[in-house]
Amino acid sequence: MRVAVTGALGVNGVFVVRGLLQAGVEVLATNWVEDYSLAPDFEGEIDFRLADVTDRERLHTTLRGFRPDVVIHLAAILPVEAQADPYRGYTVNIMGTANVLAVARDIDVNRVVFTSSKAAYGEVTGIHAHPRYQALTEDDAVYPKNIYDHAKVASEGLGMNYQRTGGPEFAALRFATIFGPGKVGKHGPMSQISGIVEDAVAGRPVRIEQGGDQGDDYLYVRDAAAAIVAAALHEKPLPHSIYNIGSGIARTLFHYADIVRTLVPTADIKIGPGLDPMGFGVSYYSALNSNRAKEDFGFEAPELASALHDYVETLKERT
Repeated sequence: MRVAVTGALGVNGVFVVRGLLQAGVEVLATNWVEDYSLAPDFEGEIDFRLADVTDRERLHTTLRGFRPDVVIHLAAILPVEAQADPYRGYTVNIMGTANVLAVARDIDVNRVVFTSSKAAYGEVTGIHAHPRYQALTEDDAVYPKNIYDHAKVASEGLGMNYQRTGGPEFAALRFATIFGPGKVGKHGPMSQISGIVEDAVAGRPVRIEQGGDQGDDYLYVRDAAAAIVAAALHEKPLPHSIYNIGSGIARTLFHYADIVRTLVPTADIKIGPGLDPMGFGVSYYSALNSNRAKEDFGFEAPELASALHDYVETLKERT
């Protein structure tokens, strides 16, 4: 099997590429810049091409030469950037997806796996919000608020319409809040929960003024990548086009910090009570029911403590 990956050198992308290589498939890694800071061992060792998803002609030439069976589309700009520059957010996060899908159809790709987000649900209210956190299912209504949210919903709609009108097959994975190596350096203000772990391991104090009571569904980057690889390599057509990827449980930030303290006994972590530690002003915090992904391609998130243990050990190995 041949798999092309957009956004391959990003935080999630490098774990996806590693997972694909471990599975023994042929991989083409593409990115809008050639930056190996998250995976120095990739330089000169993987098949890499520069390809910006907003440049349809370049993307077409690049993918046509490789002839992938599957395209995994991760390339996007983050919520803060998209909100600050709505036009760029639209161009990269919606038209980039449109270009990927158009090229995929032109060169007869079998499947496109799109990395969506819980942001597609937009503002979470009622029984799905604090304090009940009843897990959202893929059939629940979406209420996108910001540019990033709308872009994910629009991209999903594009993909499903391509699938209905001749292909390629399309699967969008809506991820819970991802944490793990690489996010602090690359994702800035979106990396708060990763920062807690990295500061604790580095011996730096953690101070968060509010939000300890806030529940959220936390997903380790390795597990997010494993879900993407599983969906991409699934041998039969996938029965659905939208999949939640999370644990189904909303853990409070206090709970998360307590696990970190058990793993790093010297950790100096102080978090104030209350909600919305990220200061979104919109309640994105939620839990995602992932039974559909478990049934269709075998995804199941490990325990949070196990994931955090791996994260801590990975950071220690790098120091």
